[in-house]
Amino acid sequence: MESKVIDIEFAKFKASTTQPESSLEAKVTRHLREDLQYWLQENMEDLRMGSPDTVQKHNEIQCTIDNVKGQQKMVLEKLHHQQICLEQELGMGFLATITPNEDSQKVHVEGGIPEEAYDLECSDFDLKVSVLQEFILMDEKFRERLKYLEEEHSKILKLGRNGGWSDDDHYVFTVIYEQYPHEMKNRRKMIIDRLQRHLPKKLRADLVSHEEWCDSNKYFRERKKALMVAWQKGRSALYHKAESIFTEAEMAAQLDEVKAEYNRKQRQVREVLHEKIRNFREQQMEALIIQHKMESEKLQAVRERLKMEAELETKKRAHEKEQVAKFHEEIEKKQQKQAEKDQKRYDELQAQLAEQAIFDQERIKYRAEQLDAKIEERKYLEEEKKQAEIEKEERLEALREQVRVVAESDPHRILQQTEAWQNRYAENEDDIDIQKPLFNVIGFTSKQITSDPRMKLEARLRDAGLHNTDYARQIMSKVPPPQPPRRDMESTVFKKNLNNT
Repeated sequence: MESKVIDIEFAKFKASTTQPESSLEAKVTRHLREDLQYWLQENMEDLRMGSPDTVQKHNEIQCTIDNVKGQQKMVLEKLHHQQICLEQELGMGFLATITPNEDSQKVHVEGGIPEEAYDLECSDFDLKVSVLQEFILMDEKFRERLKYLEEEHSKILKLGRNGGWSDDDHYVFTVIYEQYPHEMKNRRKMIIDRLQRHLPKKLRADLVSHEEWCDSNKYFRERKKALMVAWQKGRSALYHKAESIFTEAEMAAQLDEVKAEYNRKQRQVREVLHEKIRNFREQQMEALIIQHKMESEKLQAVRERLKMEAELETKKRAHEKEQVAKFHEEIEKKQQKQAEKDQKRYDELQAQLAEQAIFDQERIKYRAEQLDAKIEERKYLEEEKKQAEIEKEERLEALREQVRVVAESDPHRILQQTEAWQNRYAENEDDIDIQKPLFNVIGFTSKQITSDPRMKLEARLRDAGLHNTDYARQIMSKVPPPQPPRRDMESTVFKKNLNNT
């Protein structure tokens, strides 16, 4: 499925890049051909008649066509040259570093005694033969180690250069594998997924097997290169050592020729030199043994690292499960603590409400007494008002008797509208305001409420989560309102209690 998606994306890319160019070129060529055909049709008679202007124009067009063909040929040759250069660059530079060739990594060592060592002058023939024999012994030891190394990795060498894969598949595998650093998390999983997208014909088992082959082959090449480098360095060190030994021997021989009394010392010098050769041989053998041991330890470390990665993956999954269990336990503990805290707060609120209920009962009792007193006073005033109304009605009735008009009885006049009412109804009908609200609004607007500093302070405390604390109540009690309250709305309960005490 992913390979199909990649093919579709490649087709879209090709259609958006190369096809417009080809279509434009075809369009230009088609227009040019149509223009030429049109010109030939228009001037065919003149060409047959041999008109000088038409023939000259025809020759100019023919030259232009030849020049275009020449330019097209030059462009094709240039593109071919660029293609060759690009193909050469693909095997050089950065791509050559990430996919190095095996031939470029080989270190060539010429065996046997070097010619430079033969040319070294030494008067002691036995010493020279003994020193030059060390080159042959060193070559034999390194060849044995190289043979042992190849036998140890014979399974890898049997698979061939690319482990049984084609050059293109191996190149794709190597490039993708080198794009992911070793310290990246889930590196191997990401590499396998990427390889399955780019190499859909390869199974996961083939990819894993080729990965193991690449690691083993890389380890074999590194060991072989290190062995060849050590061989080359050993021969170079032995040559410089032989050169210094021969120089010392030559100087000793010259001293022996000049002074016969130094014969005893010369023998001692030769013995010392032989001892140095033996020590150097022992050091070389010890260095080779240590190097072999280090390589074995390195291989063991690689195996242990792979095993440790598998163990770490298992431990990681177990640790994640343990973290999930701990997370659930912490959530349960937090919920339990929150429930205890809520219960404690609930008990405090119940106690406060009980105290407030006692206080409210006292206020209700006081207000009831005040209300009873006001009711008695209001009844007394109403009785006085009724008595005054009765007296007033009696005086008005006496006045009505004096000015009453005597008129005829007209029952229908009671049901008719008065002229004043008709005039008033006509005026109101012309002045009706449809947008006028049905009821008069008596209260506060939202703007007046939000402009109150106490409202703003309470919103700030609520956002901070402090609106239920004693600190918030104390601050809210000290904030003055935008307008002072009326005097009749001020409570005098506590003032009376203080005065009584």
